[in-house]
Amino acid sequence: MKGNTGKIIDVDLTAGKVKVDELPEEYYGKYIGGSGLAAKLFWERGNFDAEPLSPEAMLIFMNGPFAGLKLSGVSRHSTAGRSPLTGGWGDSSCGGYLAPELRYAGYDGIAITGRAEKPSMLLIEDDRIEILDAGEYWGKETAEVNRALKEKYGKAYRTLVIGPAGENLVKYSIILNEGHHATGRAGFGAVMGSKNLKAIVVKAGKKEMTFADPEKVEELRKELNLKIKEALTSNVLHENGTAANLMGGMFVGDVPIRNWTSNFWEEASEDLTGSTLTETYLTKRSSCAFCSIACKRVVEVKEGPWAVPEGPGPEYETIVSFGTLIGSIDLAATCKAGRICNDLGIDTISAGGTIAWAMEAFERGDLTLEDTGGIELKWGDMDTVINKVVPMIAAKEGKLGALLAEGSVSAAGKIGKGSIDYTVQCKGLEAPMHDPRGGGHGLALTYAMGARGACHVAEPMLHAEMGSRYYPEIGFEYELEPMTDKEKPEAAVDIVAIGSIENSACFCQFADAEVSIPEWLDLFNAVPGYNWDIDEMMRTGRRIFYLKRLINHRFGRTADDDKLTKRMLEPARDGEPEGVEINFDGMKQRFYELMKIDPVKAIPVKEVLEEYGMGEEAAVVW
Repeated sequence: MKGNTGKIIDVDLTAGKVKVDELPEEYYGKYIGGSGLAAKLFWERGNFDAEPLSPEAMLIFMNGPFAGLKLSGVSRHSTAGRSPLTGGWGDSSCGGYLAPELRYAGYDGIAITGRAEKPSMLLIEDDRIEILDAGEYWGKETAEVNRALKEKYGKAYRTLVIGPAGENLVKYSIILNEGHHATGRAGFGAVMGSKNLKAIVVKAGKKEMTFADPEKVEELRKELNLKIKEALTSNVLHENGTAANLMGGMFVGDVPIRNWTSNFWEEASEDLTGSTLTETYLTKRSSCAFCSIACKRVVEVKEGPWAVPEGPGPEYETIVSFGTLIGSIDLAATCKAGRICNDLGIDTISAGGTIAWAMEAFERGDLTLEDTGGIELKWGDMDTVINKVVPMIAAKEGKLGALLAEGSVSAAGKIGKGSIDYTVQCKGLEAPMHDPRGGGHGLALTYAMGARGACHVAEPMLHAEMGSRYYPEIGFEYELEPMTDKEKPEAAVDIVAIGSIENSACFCQFADAEVSIPEWLDLFNAVPGYNWDIDEMMRTGRRIFYLKRLINHRFGRTADDDKLTKRMLEPARDGEPEGVEINFDGMKQRFYELMKIDPVKAIPVKEVLEEYGMGEEAAVVW
C-alpha cells in the first residue's frame, strides 16, 4: 500500500489488550481516509445500539492519505464516533502534530472501545504500544498534563490530552493536541473520559513513507508549498490569524451578536478583529507541522483582571463565541476565556452558544435565579462568565453547571417555555460563528445537511459564497450572491462532495483553497495511487456524504432533523441582511431532488446507493 499504511491500532480498554489490524485496501479508494474512512470503519465495526458514553462505544482517530507529507495543510487528523452531545454521527478535524507522528510510527489510525478500570493512557512508540496508568494526571488541566508528559517522555513525543471537563463527561468537552490544537466539536473529550483514558502519547521511529509516484509527489510538494505560501489569503492569515476578516464579516452581517438577535455592532469590528489582536496581545505565531501559513496565535495579556501568561491565543470562533455572541467586546477577556476553556477542555463554540442561550433565557425570565442557583446571567458580564460559569460547567457544579454542561438543547428541554426556539443549533450541535442570514443563504442549507450538525468546515459553502472557491473543471463556476437562494442547491451538490474530500483527506481549508481540482487529483494518484479521474474523485466525495447520512439513519435521524431553529431562520433585525428571509424549505427540497435523497428518510434512494457501489449498505437501510 502506498501513502497509507493500511494498519490501525485496535484498543480494548476493558480487556487491556492492544492489537494491530489491517484494513482492506478497497476501503481507502472508496472512502479516502480521515472522517470518510472512520465512517466506513464505524459502519462495519461500530455498535449502533451503544450509547455514546458507554464502554461499547467506538472512538476513532484517523489520518488522511497525505499525513506525514511535508506539505502545508495536511498535518491534520479526524476524530469520529457517536457524539455524546447530539446522539448522532460526529467527527472533528484537528491540526497540529499528531497525524505525521502516527503515520511515521506506521499507522493510519486508532480504534478504541471498552473502559479501563482506572485512569489510563495509551503510549505508542513505533511498534511498542502499551496501556499505562495515568492516575497521576487525572483531575489536572490539559496544559499541566501536556508539560508533565513531555518532561517524562521527551519533547518529541506528541500528546492528545483531555481536561477535567472530559473526565466529568461534559457533553462538549474537547481533546487537545500539544496543548494548543483542538479536536473541538461533538464532545469526544467526554468519550475519552468515559473510557478512563486521559491521554494518548505517540513517538515514531524512522519508518519511511512510500508513494505511488515519488517523483510526482516531490514535484507537487514543491509547487504547492510555494503556491500556498505566496497566496494572498495565506499572508493575511499569517499576519492576523483567523479573525483577520472579522471586520468585513461584521459589515455584511456574518458575525452573530447576543445569541443571534443582532447582525451589526460597529465597535466590535474594531475591538475584536485580528489586526487588533496582533497589535495588542500577539507575541508570536505558531503553526501545524510543515505549514508555512502559521495562522495560530500565541498571546500574552500582561496586566489587568484578564492577565494570561504567554500561550495559545483565541481563533475567530472563540473571539466571537466569548465576544459579541454573549454581548462583550473585551478582547483581553476573550483571551482569558479561551485559555480557561483550553485548560479545562471545553469547546468554545458550544460553550459560548449555550451561555448565550442562557443569557437570553435569563433576560426573558425563562431561566430564573432558582434555576441558576442564584447567579445572574447578564450580557457582557465576563467576570461571571470567566470566574463562575465556565468553571462550573467543567465541574458540573451546582444547578447552573449541571444544566449548561449538557448543551443548549438539553438545557432548553429541561426549562421548556419555548426556549428551544432561540437555541442556535442543528441536530443538537451549536452553530459556529457564521450567520447565514448575512454570510450566505447557502450556508443555511449546508448547516442543515451536515451529518454532524451545523458545521462550517465540513462543506466550504461559506468560502464559495464569499467568492473564493471556483472549480471550473467540474463546472463549478457559480457567481453566488450571499443573500439569495439562487443556485445554492445546485452549488451545494458539488460543495458537499468537495467538503467530504477535504475532511477525509484531512486537508486544511486554508491551504487547500489554493489547490485546484487537477492538483487534488494528482495528489491522490501520486501519493496513495487511487488511480482516479475527476469524476471518480467527486463520486468518492458524494459516497462519503451518503455513508454518513446512512449512519445517522441508523441512529434514528430523519428529514425532520435536517432543519435549523426558528432563531436561525427569522429575518435579521438590523445590519446588511435586515428583513431578508431565507427560502430554506425551497433549497432543502431542491437539494434532496438533485441528490436523490428520500424526503422522509433523508437518505439516498436504493438505486443511487447501488450506483455508488453501496449495495450492501442499501440492503441494511432499504
